[in-house]
Amino acid sequence: MTDDEVLAAVEARAQTGRPTDLCDRLFTPAPASAEVLAEAERLIGYPLPPLLRRLYTEVANGGFGPFGGIEGLRDGYTSDGPGMLDIYRQYDEPDPDPEAPPAPPHGVLLFCDHGCAMWSMLDCRHPEGQMWWWDQGERHKCDLTLREWLSMWLEGKLEHGIPGDLALEDDESWYWPEADDH
Repeated sequence: MTDDEVLAAVEARAQTGRPTDLCDRLFTPAPASAEVLAEAERLIGYPLPPLLRRLYTEVANGGFGPFGGIEGLRDGYTSDGPGMLDIYRQYDEPDPDPEAPPAPPHGVLLFCDHGCAMWSMLDCRHPEGQMWWWDQGERHKCDLTLREWLSMWLEGKLEHGIPGDLALEDDESWYWPEADDH
């Protein structure tokens, strides 16, 4: 699917009251303003992928997509608890708990909460938005862009999270210390 096709399909789902898999909301938030978008990009330190910029400003400020929906920007949709950008701000705060996993790299957002400590993550350092998968303390970079991820969802091929065969072996993937063989 092209960016235009993804945008049209997401917008159609939102207009028919099916913006997410859970569809437990009767509405999606209003689109984000250019000011809110610019504020988010300043905070992240990277531009959002062009498709996501369009979705946020033309469809809604989050609340659409797989499972319960992608997180919004300021004053947008949040799945549960602090918003995506509030969590991102906390990355720089040192965690006194030695068992806490390291923060995601700068530019990588906890993007779509799938419940049970599983998240789809978005890497804004990649111009098209590379997807990552977080599953109960383990994160993996995936061979999937944001457009491909949304296309899979729209085509019914993304039931819960990201298929394991799309995970890449990468230096930036990590796992909990307990899983270490040392």
